[in-house]
Amino acid sequence: MPPEDHKAPADLPRPGHSRRDFLRGSSLAAAGAVMATSAETAMHEARADVSETDGVAIYSGTCPIELKVNGEAMSVTIEPRSTLLDTLRNRMNVTGPKRVCDRASCGACTVILDGDAVYSCTTLAISCADHEVRTLESFETDEGSVPQSFLKNDALMCGYCTPGFVTACQAWLEKNPGQEPTLDDIKQGLDGNICRCGTYIGVFQAALDAAKAMKKGGA
Repeated sequence: MPPEDHKAPADLPRPGHSRRDFLRGSSLAAAGAVMATSAETAMHEARADVSETDGVAIYSGTCPIELKVNGEAMSVTIEPRSTLLDTLRNRMNVTGPKRVCDRASCGACTVILDGDAVYSCTTLAISCADHEVRTLESFETDEGSVPQSFLKNDALMCGYCTPGFVTACQAWLEKNPGQEPTLDDIKQGLDGNICRCGTYIGVFQAALDAAKAMKKGGA
């Protein structure tokens, strides 16, 4: 799979919609919905400082929230602007998600939020209160697991993108249990992640092997 800067011409046919396509199309709407609902509600419950400028509510100060990360309830006090990535890495010592592009382009910061793979670098931590957050640290590492499949297929080089790929792969396989995906299915499922070292052959094979092992284990 080529990096984003070297995509195929737009006139070439491409089946379905990738995670990257979905994120691009829905990012503004999702951000508005988050700020208008869960984030705003959480701010009022936390009694953060609120001011208004030209009819726009501005939140400041800090507020305590509780996040369920890898099955554990964790309390933290953050600024309203804090992203999930910053909160996990800098406040909770959960360092699986990596900061690389910091603009939802590469997928290195991918986490699983309520079963869906999302970019944590553009997700507000406060919007994740009362939701399930899972990261690389929670995955099984035994034979046939996604991390083991990546290791066996040498699906990494510098390693910065690897946690994001493993997480995106884990999320896709969990949402499509019992399937034997094709190579095109895997490419579609991991389209929101970029490997600048070009280890895509190993990544794709790792995903295919993990899918087979998951199906065999569930049979």
